[in-house]
Amino acid sequence: MQESDAEIRFRYPLHAQLLVGAAWCFYAAVLLPLALFMLPIVPLAPVFVMIMVALGGLLSSVHAYARSVATPRQLVTLPRRNDGQISQGAQRTPQPS
Repeated sequence: MQESDAEIRFRYPLHAQLLVGAAWCFYAAVLLPLALFMLPIVPLAPVFVMIMVALGGLLSSVHAYARSVATPRQLVTLPRRNDGQISQGAQRTPQPS
């Protein structure tokens, strides 16, 4: 059985993109100060790691939500459907006299 090499691309709504961006900014804004203040105190390092993993779960949930509201992007344009309509060229055939 052959696997197709076609990659499915998705279109994400604006609110999902903003939510993912805000979650990453929150992740960075929380972890940077915590790393600066907690890691020099060695006994607090496990607490920092626990907070980092918990925020990773938040990021995972936000990405899963964005994936759930995404719609597949159509990469190839398909020809228009005819729906049984007769084209104008076919209607004007000359009548034999």
